[in-house]
Amino acid sequence: MRRLIPLHSKYCVLSLGMAIAASLAAPAAKADTSDFWDGNWHGNIQPYVWLPGISAETRYQLPNNGGEVQQKTDNNIFSYLSGAFMLDGTLRKGDWGMYGDIDWVKFSGEKGRFTNIGGDRIGAGANLDTRWGMKGGMVNFAGLYTLAHTGQGFIDLLFGVRYLWVKGNLDWNFSLNGNAGNVNISRSGHLNNQMHVTDGIVGIRGNWSPFEDKRWFFPYYLDFGAGSSDTTYKASFGVAYGFDWGDIGFSYRDIHYSHSGNDKFIKDLTLSGPNFSVNWNF
Repeated sequence: MRRLIPLHSKYCVLSLGMAIAASLAAPAAKADTSDFWDGNWHGNIQPYVWLPGISAETRYQLPNNGGEVQQKTDNNIFSYLSGAFMLDGTLRKGDWGMYGDIDWVKFSGEKGRFTNIGGDRIGAGANLDTRWGMKGGMVNFAGLYTLAHTGQGFIDLLFGVRYLWVKGNLDWNFSLNGNAGNVNISRSGHLNNQMHVTDGIVGIRGNWSPFEDKRWFFPYYLDFGAGSSDTTYKASFGVAYGFDWGDIGFSYRDIHYSHSGNDKFIKDLTLSGPNFSVNWNF
């Protein structure tokens, strides 16, 4: 599998750096909109289109105590995304508020490769024809506290939970030459597995504008968490244009999960890709 960790590390550092810069610049809300910190109830709802590629390392249990199939996949943006639904929103009164985000995605027909079957490494003598699919949902729910806000932008502290459900299936048709007698698996077949993960998260979110009219601005989001998974993070950074009713934006979003346990279905999972949103304030 193509390793993406160095890119993710740089991306997280960039997102955090922009957030810190925004904080030092006394961030807050866009001009020409309601004062979201006037002590009354305010909120927004934001449907969005996220087109992520997927990079994953998964484990499937063979029947009859046949060991495991471990599989790695490449990150292919757009190619195998066959369904998606995304919606987020906030509700606030004064400095306190609530944030929610719902994602559902489905991938199908993705090409992959086995790293080992039943504990045996698969070498150059293996001719693989594999297809896998994956679908799942993610829910983020967090409380918000505004650390700072001015006419240039705002920065919120967020603290809450993230729930992930993932189901995967794997189909194969292959031939083995050198080590065929050592692998306890049929020449073709189907496997499936699933996982439920709940993690606590803490992070920051907000936007910042260096422009005089403040119509153009930069939204950002960064959180880290742990719990059922060893580590997870979610990061995004983009650009948006504001109107009296709300704004439209384009960003890049990255979500990662990591598990070290040998019994976990997902060892590493990364979803990353461009995001287009339309936001309505009320």
